Amino acid sequence: MKKTMEKVDVKYEIPMYKLVGIFGICFLVFMGIGFWMGNTIGYAKGVDNAEVIVPDYCSASYRGDKITITCTEMEDYTASELCSMLSSSLKDKIKVVVITN
Repeated sequence: MKKTMEKVDVKYEIPMYKLVGIFGICFLVFMGIGFWMGNTIGYAKGVDNAEVIVPDYCSASYRGDKITITCTEMEDYTASELCSMLSSSLKDKIKVVVITN
């Protein structure tokens, strides 16, 4: 009795619904991993951790994810100091009116 070796064809086929299912599950898993890594490792809350250095005549504030820096360079000067900085010909042309409540 002689045994004969039969050739067996193995089909490596994946039906389309299984392929779409595998793709969908992998997509959801990798999107979840991406969001998790973005929130933990990423710079999602960078405004809270930001350090803003501004001069004395400026102020910095933030709302949400925007940093606003407001500078008023003339804030610390009085009217007499401003007039002393101007040239004499310019002083004659400019009239300053100060209204206080």
